Amino acid sequence: MNTLKPFLSILLACLLLPLGGCSQGDILKTLEASVAATEVLVTALEVAGKIPAPIATVIENAIATLPDAYTQTAAELASTDSNAVKALKIAGYFANATVALKALPPEAQMYASLVLDAINAFLAKINPTPATTGVATANVAKKIPAMKFSAKDVAPITSRAKSLKDRLAALKK
Repeated sequence: MNTLKPFLSILLACLLLPLGGCSQGDILKTLEASVAATEVLVTALEVAGKIPAPIATVIENAIATLPDAYTQTAAELASTDSNAVKALKIAGYFANATVALKALPPEAQMYASLVLDAINAFLAKINPTPATTGVATANVAKKIPAMKFSAKDVAPITSRAKSLKDRLAALKK
């Protein structure tokens, strides 16, 4: 049980380390890292006994909205909305899940904190602030990369989100 967190930490670090800059590709990479962290957590939930049942239940409830958030985010990234509108809408898609993940009891957070960290890393890429970029507010706008993605660019995210939704639904049966 305690071996899961180091594994997830290493996975997340490997996925996020190459993301020093803030390009359009970085946005997709951080979104993919968030999806990957969620997939690893769902895999752990699928293994009977890996995570104690009461803890698994609260985690499942906390991440229940993530597949839809990933699907909506993929669609929004491919939309014609401005970057500011995209960032605002996408933050809204993740709002319920981030609140739920932050509210998990400590024994559940040890499993789910990496998902929350990955989501926050993604949200920081699409909506940089002085706190996340280390630059003055006037220069933050220059740090926002163009978010112009095609449906083809985001199709893998949509597919993985659908699979996550199906896997989470199977856990409830």
